[in-house]
Amino acid sequence: MSDLRPGLDLRLPQYRREVFLRFYLWTIRTKSSPGGVYFLLPWLSRRYGWTPEQELWFAFLNGNTQHPVTSLVLHRACPDPSGRAGVEGMLRLFADNYGELPFDTDRRHWKTHFPQAVEGYLAAVQRYGGTQARLWSAAVADGWQGSWKAASSLYGFGRLSAFSYLEYLRIYGAAPECTDLMLSDRSGSRSHRNGLCIVSGRDALDWHLSNPGFDGQYSREDIGELEDYAAGLLSEAQQRAAGKTWAPDVGYFTLESALCTYKSWHRPNRRYPGVYLDMLYNRLRSYEAGRFAALTEPFWEARQQCLPAYLRLEDNPTDPGLSPVKQNWYRTTGEVPVLGYDDGVFWSSFDTSVRNGDYGLRRDLAGKRTVLR
Repeated sequence: MSDLRPGLDLRLPQYRREVFLRFYLWTIRTKSSPGGVYFLLPWLSRRYGWTPEQELWFAFLNGNTQHPVTSLVLHRACPDPSGRAGVEGMLRLFADNYGELPFDTDRRHWKTHFPQAVEGYLAAVQRYGGTQARLWSAAVADGWQGSWKAASSLYGFGRLSAFSYLEYLRIYGAAPECTDLMLSDRSGSRSHRNGLCIVSGRDALDWHLSNPGFDGQYSREDIGELEDYAAGLLSEAQQRAAGKTWAPDVGYFTLESALCTYKSWHRPNRRYPGVYLDMLYNRLRSYEAGRFAALTEPFWEARQQCLPAYLRLEDNPTDPGLSPVKQNWYRTTGEVPVLGYDDGVFWSSFDTSVRNGDYGLRRDLAGKRTVLR
């Protein structure tokens, strides 16, 4: 059903497709996809005047860390990987400050392998004449499959990390749009495939502990139906986005992320609209307490210039941010928080409570004389 109105229980299967599509297009308009990369990567490049080679280097670093602040620390230590001294200096900084350079949760187990990943990548670059552009131009010549093969063959890049890395490269114009959600990859595509199952009302195929009756054994017919459903979602989203400046970002990269996020609306203590911007806020606050605090300033600037005010926790001291009350609101009430600022049909009692200050000052601000940046 596409005719939504206030007061509906938006968890019900008949509303999910429409809720998801509106949420998905909202994430693209607001650039609130995981890591904030759709506004951060172009903004940082403009801010520092990066060359195409420097952009590709940042994409590689962020593919490893999936933590843009850490990526910038490393990039500032070595903006140009063509010089051996710069690379060695960056690796020394990484070793000397290991505890102060966090990686994203999904990449934490690969953090110790970062030096090997750097060496492996630079060796691959050397095979293409020493420039990253040549490496990726050769990969792109074989389309998506060639790009996928090149990224997934690099040291330390598995199914999920290679996919994200290629998305960063696409943002910088060095890789094509994804053409395959790889739903038949049983383990590697688990999160967004579960999202597709929930959106489409196929809850019985949700491979999760909360659904113990399903063991993850999908038939060919199951996968084929989910692939068709994903193609239909993408097609409808593209039609709705036609003519908009942000329409080129409607593709399988962003669809996959939105499906992963939507899936997590249905899990305890997980995701909600704008969660990745709140996570970035927490990362910046954490970095402000350490040696590299000065490098948080470009990110605060980017947020001010690129994000609507209601998505900036720094300008909303009574929004509890990443917390159980916000994480579980949709799951327990059927209301979608945050989206109501953009589309009134979604206005929730959570949003009203934030506006009224019912949650008080956010925990990270309690006791501080200045609550806004």
